[in-house]
Amino acid sequence: MKISTSHRTIPKISPSVWALSLGMFFLNFASMMIFTCMPLLPLCFPIKASAVGCIEGFGEGFAYLVRAFAGSLSDFFQKRKKFLLWGYGTCLLARFCLVWAHSMNLIVLARLLEKLGNGMQGSPREALIRDMSNPVVLGRSYGLNKALGMLGSALGGGVLVWVFYYYSDHLPSLLKYIFGVAVGLSFCSFLLLFYNVKEPSLKSPKPTVPTPFIIRYKKFLGEVRSFPINFWKALVMSFFLKTGYFSGSFMVSYVMVQKFETFLGLSTKNKPLMSASVLAFQIFISTLFSYPAGLLADLKSRRTVLGLGTVALLGSLGCFGFGSGSAFWITLGVLLYGIQYGMQGVLLSCMSCTMPLRLQGTGFGIFFVVAGLAIIFSNAYIMEPLWDPNPERAFLMVGIPVLISLILLPFISFKGEEHDA
Repeated sequence: MKISTSHRTIPKISPSVWALSLGMFFLNFASMMIFTCMPLLPLCFPIKASAVGCIEGFGEGFAYLVRAFAGSLSDFFQKRKKFLLWGYGTCLLARFCLVWAHSMNLIVLARLLEKLGNGMQGSPREALIRDMSNPVVLGRSYGLNKALGMLGSALGGGVLVWVFYYYSDHLPSLLKYIFGVAVGLSFCSFLLLFYNVKEPSLKSPKPTVPTPFIIRYKKFLGEVRSFPINFWKALVMSFFLKTGYFSGSFMVSYVMVQKFETFLGLSTKNKPLMSASVLAFQIFISTLFSYPAGLLADLKSRRTVLGLGTVALLGSLGCFGFGSGSAFWITLGVLLYGIQYGMQGVLLSCMSCTMPLRLQGTGFGIFFVVAGLAIIFSNAYIMEPLWDPNPERAFLMVGIPVLISLILLPFISFKGEEHDA
């Protein structure tokens, strides 16, 4: 489908995409509130901080595995909204568990349930956005979803900075209240999904004679092998690109060890407030650039916009690697990291354009697993070993695979119209 050059008639984003994105706003608002509270659990329960990190890390890896299976199953059954409802419902149940938790066992169960819910909704959600979107506004649809999701994360973290600044005296009861608010926000997300998101029917020929389940599943696996070569090339490129996505904790830790007295107008002596402010600033910049990046990708070239985001990531790594001790260069590094992170919607729209329409869930499942492996590899085998002796070298080393992804980018086609059938 082409945009009219005479009147510049551009289709609007689907109301269902708006509803799904608004639900993401509430869901991420609640998720960030809970995530920010997790490091405070050792103050309320007999548990080590390292154990909390281990629980979160294991849960994140578990969620990536679930995403792969959920994506494939949503393709096979052609019912993406049901997987989203199960995912949202599981997250809602997990947050109820946190409100009533009086022991670490229940908290561990709640966090694993939340990761399970996140995994169940990840790939089907990205595939559903593709199903509900006109190809001409695909970048904007993904950009809107990511922008509202990141805005929810930014506000969730920002609200807690204010809450902890004024009301941190009675922490256990305060955490219960925060978890209760998260339950309410999650329930709003579930209602928006249930009543306002209309799933389009995926057109596929229905057999005249009932086919046994095992036969249908074998046929489906045969279709999975039909992914075009561009998908696999884009997957390799994404692996190298995602290797540059170091944990935000590294960025915050790096800012904290700098010698300057103020950062973003805040005294570096107030470590907790500065930590939250660095992440809030990065997420705010990401939110600001997410939708415009999607719009530019739709109107111009997805490859070009993705390339600009990759250059921004390289610039960020360069600022951290060569700008140690300079508030200007470190601030610029955080700014550039926020810009490239805001282009996640463009990367998703690029990947979507390389997948057969009926196999979007499976494709995104594979993508998320590869992205997760890349991020784990980057943080565990590049950043972590190099961090203590030389953090600047760690940032520069991570830039090597990102540069490889930029070199591979011109050799991948993101047109995708030929795969929409």
